[in-house]
Amino acid sequence: MSLFPAYNISSEGAKTEPSASTQSELAWLTNQSFIPFGTTNENAETLSEDSAPGDQPDAERHTTTSAVDRTANKRAKRQKSKHKKKHKKKLSKRQTHSSSSSSSEVTNEEQASTSIRISEAEYYTDVDPSKIYFTVEKLHRPACPRYRVCTLKALGMRSKGTDGVKERVKRYFRLAKRKERDQSCTNKEGQEEIFAREADLERSIRAEESVDKWIELVRFRQDHPIHFDSYQNHKRELSLIERARRHYPYDEKLLRLYLEAIVRVHPTDEVLNLIRRAIAKDETNVTLWRALIRNKQCAMAQCIVPDVLKLYEKSTRSLFMARRSDETMLQLFRNCATFCRQAGLCELMFGMVQHALGMNVSGRYGTDGMFSSPEHFQQLIEYEELILKSGLPMNEIWLRVELLRSAFHYLPFEGGRLASDPQRMVLTDDVVGYVYPLINKSYAFELMLAVLKLMKFPFPQQYDEEEAYEVDYSEQLLPLLLQVFRDRSLDGALYAFVKQLSVAPSYIRANIAHESYLELVRKCLALAIDHFEGTQSATLLTLYLQLERILVCEEKASSSPSKLILEEAKTKPVRARVKHLLKHTHSSNQNNLLVYAEYGLLEYEMTGLSAACRKIFSTSVQVYCSAEHSTSNNDENTPEDDNDLFHLVLTMVELLLLDGLRNEAICALTNLALKRNELTFESKAESTTVPDTLKLSALQKFSDRVNRAVRQESQPDAPIKTPTDQHFNRNVMINAIKAYVIYLALIRSNLSEATKQLETFLYLFNDLSNARHRFLRQHLYEIYIELYEIARLGRKQTQAPPTENLRTFLDIVDRTLNEFPSNLYALRTVVFNDNLPWLRLRGVLGKHLTPKAALLLVIAARHRESCTIVNDREDFIATGASPYKQRILNLLGGVLKSSSTNSASVLYRNALLWRLYLRELFDQPNAPPGYSVLEQCRRTLYAALEACPWNKALYLDGASCAPQELSQLLDLMVEKQLRVHAIPEELAILREEG
Repeated sequence: MSLFPAYNISSEGAKTEPSASTQSELAWLTNQSFIPFGTTNENAETLSEDSAPGDQPDAERHTTTSAVDRTANKRAKRQKSKHKKKHKKKLSKRQTHSSSSSSSEVTNEEQASTSIRISEAEYYTDVDPSKIYFTVEKLHRPACPRYRVCTLKALGMRSKGTDGVKERVKRYFRLAKRKERDQSCTNKEGQEEIFAREADLERSIRAEESVDKWIELVRFRQDHPIHFDSYQNHKRELSLIERARRHYPYDEKLLRLYLEAIVRVHPTDEVLNLIRRAIAKDETNVTLWRALIRNKQCAMAQCIVPDVLKLYEKSTRSLFMARRSDETMLQLFRNCATFCRQAGLCELMFGMVQHALGMNVSGRYGTDGMFSSPEHFQQLIEYEELILKSGLPMNEIWLRVELLRSAFHYLPFEGGRLASDPQRMVLTDDVVGYVYPLINKSYAFELMLAVLKLMKFPFPQQYDEEEAYEVDYSEQLLPLLLQVFRDRSLDGALYAFVKQLSVAPSYIRANIAHESYLELVRKCLALAIDHFEGTQSATLLTLYLQLERILVCEEKASSSPSKLILEEAKTKPVRARVKHLLKHTHSSNQNNLLVYAEYGLLEYEMTGLSAACRKIFSTSVQVYCSAEHSTSNNDENTPEDDNDLFHLVLTMVELLLLDGLRNEAICALTNLALKRNELTFESKAESTTVPDTLKLSALQKFSDRVNRAVRQESQPDAPIKTPTDQHFNRNVMINAIKAYVIYLALIRSNLSEATKQLETFLYLFNDLSNARHRFLRQHLYEIYIELYEIARLGRKQTQAPPTENLRTFLDIVDRTLNEFPSNLYALRTVVFNDNLPWLRLRGVLGKHLTPKAALLLVIAARHRESCTIVNDREDFIATGASPYKQRILNLLGGVLKSSSTNSASVLYRNALLWRLYLRELFDQPNAPPGYSVLEQCRRTLYAALEACPWNKALYLDGASCAPQELSQLLDLMVEKQLRVHAIPEELAILREEG
């Protein structure tokens, strides 16, 4: 039997007969509280007495029931019709109130009539099924009342003048719609202006057609997109560039714009086909070959190492047959060798280097056995046995053995057949397609510098342009250790950072085989010093001494605690190597003041401003002055004759200022200008004060020298291009200006006069399209920043109030980085400035982010975190993620998120930044709960491989930071045909045998 009779299985005709109700049983219906509206007590009693079901006939009862059903059906239809109205207009408060009152009256009347009917028809059994009970009516909005959540004002707080009147609450979508209408109106007006400007540019092109006007129209479309979809905007730009190229098919600027645009519009395979068609029409176009190689190399699906090397071989052969310039051939050689090094093919790279140097520089590089390695290394075998017996998991064993073999096996094996690892053998046929003889042998010096860069040599200055993916080694930051005014307390943090990201082979002590690689670099430099002559040989000798100075700083930074000077036992081998090299070099190098200035800096790093250091500078000056006095008169000398002397004295003046000997520095500069025979740097018991008359005379001498040098540089026939060796030596005008402004800053109480003079020189050489002007402006900006460093250092030594303005200093740094964003001198001064908070530091460098700037920001963040921990060691509790850790993650995540522009592509294609980001993500011991570090590392790893699929170091770091992806990484390395020294199956067999 069903609970509800209407849905009972029994027949509908069966009905329950009501029992006879007595008057006493129905007496409760006449209660005062149950009297319906509109009736009296008497009527209620009469109705209750006459409402017995047995007294009424069936017809009347059926009529009453049907009337009640019709009323219920009408009410249900009315509710359904109201429910179908989806959008109801919101009435005002007065209308709402009146409607609610009227509706309540109607409801009361219905309730009254309903109560009358119910009282008339006592109780009945519901036996008619109705489909309306199967549905649940949906509530209209708002389904729940709105609560106004607000914070009450505390006692005593002043009101804002609202006088307690609550503002009218407006719906969010109304405000949003209004903003959209306003924005659409603004967009329409902006689009009309854009279209009008484009029409003006089109008319100007039709009136007078030129390449510059087409490029102006293309740039305008790039800066003013009209579609919300970037793809449509890029298609629009591409169509315009194609129109321009129909008129100027051989223009190089339009070709570069076209190659940039097709990458944004077409997929990689279509881009490669378009470039191949263009190359088929012009096989001697360097830009097309570079674009083809770059798109092939940077695409994850297309980057197969042998295929990319075939493109390098074809391009090199085609361009050599077309008699292209040696600069182009050198750039192709450097890009190809860099690709081999990053893919792990170090044997092939050094085979190319050996043949190139032997063919174009000296035959000793090809026959001396310098670039060859033995078949077995006893040290490597011992370490491998230790790792195999360690009991580590197989992924860790493979990673360590792979790193070990990469550190030892980087030179080609030139013996017989090598069955264990045939890839170590590099034959002449393997490299002959990438190496060609130079047409002009004067470019041999540039080839030597390119080889040193391939060997990760830390150049103090950037002398040429670099590809986005070329700067992938951490050793590029080591030239910071060569700067005199650096904060030496940061040397340890810098060296630890470089060591962490160093990849074998390297001369950094992070890997085991660094001694052999360092010996290779030294031997290569020594042969080059003997081969070249004159200024080029002296430049290479200076680079050798700078490398020794970096190694001394590395020795001091790696010791704990950090040392200011080295022990005698460690300085002896350094002195012995340098003296042996100076003894067997050219006679011109033995009398070169640039070499002895660098030798004095090396001695200063080892022993400080000691008697040995002073003796080097003093002896050099005395020998030069005596030779100058015997050959010619001092007044007849040109600025070029004594430029080396100015460089040496300025170097010693910087060391004197660093040790707080200001008066001695002024005396040295005064003697340089007036009395060179009395110029000496021997330590004196009492510091002499220079009279004001001599100061003015010396200042006038410096001013006259500057005027002559500036007049010479401003001549119309002045060279536009700077020779390569001058990038490593001080220019005559730069040395004259530096001596003048430093002397002016030392004898005056502030920097105002010196800065005015520098602004004048910057105004004279303001043509940024001129390479010579850019070279001079970079050195002028470095002198500008050095003045502020000298002032800061003097204030720190004397504990005087600051005289330099921080805002002015930041303005100079901003101008410098705007023109030279990778300048290490400017980056160091601003990144490692303790007076700048992190937010302001990000604001200064955010506009000029380069790979070097991002790396230095990470070093600065780590150093600040360590200082915070040391200062708060007592109450420091590592309960959560460090704020500086999160800042590093935010910085690297923002830097590597896209490659839409050229500046972003330089960061996006840099494998070193991706490796650093991976390591920072993995090193999160205090990660919040629910945050999967390994999952985040996995996603970042595949994003990094999408950006740099050829870089082997990324795969190795991925195996360390995302070990769950080791099998997939090995499959990818085999698919890309990267250099793999060991496979897990081989190591498993060796472990079982051992």
